[in-house]
Order: sequence, then C-alpha cells, then structure tokens
Amino acid sequence: ESIAEIEHAVMIYDCTVKTGNDVLDVILTEKKLLCESKNIQMTCVVKGELISFLDTLDVYSLFGNALSNAIESVSEEPDIDNRCIGVTVKSVGGMLFIHVENYFSGKIKLENGLPVTQRDKNYHGFGMKSMERIAAKYGGEISVVISDGKFNLDIILPIPKKKLVKR
Repeated sequence: ESIAEIEHAVMIYDCTVKTGNDVLDVILTEKKLLCESKNIQMTCVVKGELISFLDTLDVYSLFGNALSNAIESVSEEPDIDNRCIGVTVKSVGGMLFIHVENYFSGKIKLENGLPVTQRDKNYHGFGMKSMERIAAKYGGEISVVISDGKFNLDIILPIPKKKLVKR
C-alpha cells in the first residue's frame, strides 16, 4: 500500500508542468493527469511567459477547449501508439504561435474552416467558435489542418509590443 502511494505521488509529480505561467501550468497539469489516466501521452514545449498578455479566462478557454477536444479524439484511437497529444507555444517575429496536434481515426467534417461532429449538434462546436472569437479579440486567427491522420490546431496572435519577450 505504501509503495502504491509513493508511485501515485511520483506519477503526479511527473505530470506537473512548469511553463512560466501559473494559469497555464494548472491547465496543462490537470490535462496531463487526465491523459495519464486514459493512457494518453501529452508532451509540452511551452514558453508560458509569452501568453502573459492574455486574460486569464481566455487562457483557460483556449487551452481548455483545445486540449479537451484533443483528449476526446485520441481517447478513441484504437492504436495505443497514436494516443498522443503535442502542445507547443513559441514566438516568431512578434507573433505568438500555439500549436496543438493529435492523431485521430475516422472522418472530420469542416464547416467554415472549423470541425463539426454528428454527436451532439446542439452543443458541439461552441469550443472551437469560442477559440476563434478569442483569437479575433487579440487580432489573431485559428487554423485547422487535417493531414495524414493528424489533427493540427494553430492559434496565431500578435504579441503586443510592450509584452514582447525574447525567445
């Protein structure tokens, strides 16, 4: 029983994410723990200080929705090796790039550049629309590219000059 408790504590410690942004750390750690429980590998290459200009609720909404969608998708992956999610946050030329990618099985239908599903027509799609509205609020945009069994979500935002952080 003691060994099981130690293993559990180590697993939680291994899932702790430190990006330089406390809000993002909480979101990524929570999602990484959820991934661990579902046998999903989540990797993060994230410079959290880059998102300091975003409102806290916008950070929760952007990353929460993106990762919830990715987790839902890879949970259905029959090939255990494809149960993985990658998250990248970086800056290039004064622009913030948020990239979330995951494998998926089946077909994804796009409407107006955003994915829709047949599962729940009343509710599904609000997360993607919310992410699109948040990106527009900051003068950016989102893009979805589906290629070779991978779902790629990119959110590109200009970094305000006063918040520009060196890479």
